[in-house]
Amino acid sequence: MIIDVHTHIFNAKSRDSYQKKLKGKDHKVIVLPWFNSVSPEFLNLKELLKFVEGEENIFAAGSIDMSEDIPKQLRFHEELFKEKKIVGIKLYPGYQHFYPNDSKVIPIAELCAKHKKPLIFHSGDFYDPENKALLSYSHPIHIDELANKCPSTTIVISHFGFPYLLETANIVARNPNVYTDISGTIDDCGRARDVEKLTKQYINDLQRVLTYFPSVKMKILFGTDFVADHLSLNKVQPYCKVIMSLLNKKEQENAFHGLAEQLYFSN
Repeated sequence: MIIDVHTHIFNAKSRDSYQKKLKGKDHKVIVLPWFNSVSPEFLNLKELLKFVEGEENIFAAGSIDMSEDIPKQLRFHEELFKEKKIVGIKLYPGYQHFYPNDSKVIPIAELCAKHKKPLIFHSGDFYDPENKALLSYSHPIHIDELANKCPSTTIVISHFGFPYLLETANIVARNPNVYTDISGTIDDCGRARDVEKLTKQYINDLQRVLTYFPSVKMKILFGTDFVADHLSLNKVQPYCKVIMSLLNKKEQENAFHGLAEQLYFSN
């Protein structure tokens, strides 16, 4: 069983491509929305909710646009949680120029805590064709303070905070309510040998990090950031290789599905 906690699958074609790349493995995927039209491949929340209707193995997360009416969006997300239409909320600090420890994030964190679902942060590097995002806001260090302020909120740092891997591991290790996924670092480099080289390097870098912070091994979630075949975020099997290379059998089962079941699907 595999639960991919981080995808941007946006239609039946990308869904089918993803399933093919999993090579028949039993699976669930969580699709994360995008709040604007930087790329037509990223769904906004209303489009995402429509897409996942009737999809047996695809689940939606919500997203708050921090530039719009936050209380109104919180009321909307409250209903979505009650109706079990979303399994978490994702925020995009670097893209929207706010810090995760900003006071306006607290009500969102409290809503997630109320419904026992994760608050997910894009962290680290970007997909930023418009060159408007800022790294200072997406550095994972700011999540440490939020985790302290909101100890009842489960927080997931996406992309292992790449390239801030050590910093992310430090935050995950010291905060009982913080977890991370491995998504988005391995993309399509154009040649198979380059993808293999990138995968090997990611494994080596994470092995170093986990040597310093071994407790993080049980706080890692499987994720790919898969979008579609025609985009660079089209890899699945390399992420499976990362988990299988870094973790023992018990840790693999936890990363592939056990932890996700606990954080996203336990209530």
